[in-house]
Amino acid sequence: MNTCIHCKEACQVIKGKPYHYTECGLDNVYIHGVNQYRCPKCGETAVEIPKVKDLHLLIGKDIVCKDGLLEGQEIRYLRKEIRLRSGEMAELLSVDAATYSRWENSKKPIGEAEDKLLRLIYILNAENETGRLLHKGIRALNVLKRYAPSKKKKEKIELTVADWMMLNKPLFGESGC
Repeated sequence: MNTCIHCKEACQVIKGKPYHYTECGLDNVYIHGVNQYRCPKCGETAVEIPKVKDLHLLIGKDIVCKDGLLEGQEIRYLRKEIRLRSGEMAELLSVDAATYSRWENSKKPIGEAEDKLLRLIYILNAENETGRLLHKGIRALNVLKRYAPSKKKKEKIELTVADWMMLNKPLFGESGC
């Protein structure tokens, strides 16, 4: 993107600054090494993110592999990546829609069993979508360990372009999560 889409001025390239990727629905994702642009005339900003599907897969992996129970934004992210409505996800997890809504809105913590099931549903869906095997055996999946609510501050998810541009190995199990 060399020119502003609004005023047609030449844009300045911003280099070396991590991009706070809030468009994914999470407030803790930062990506490094992407081209960012700013129009000096009108202030419009833009970013160029290659292979967004692979980036989202890697974000999903970070969420699925995290310690502690899933939090509202993470639950919503996984559901949206699976492309289900909240009522459909509630049905898959065998809970009523109001309970599921409270999880997504961080009004109530998700149960341990439902947390594990949601993580596994995400992994299976991601494998189906990509057509690749993303894990090496059920015993190697760390997502099956026991989780408790986390007392830690939410950690940043920091990714570089190289992290998702060459996804060619299993993401879960053994060397992965």
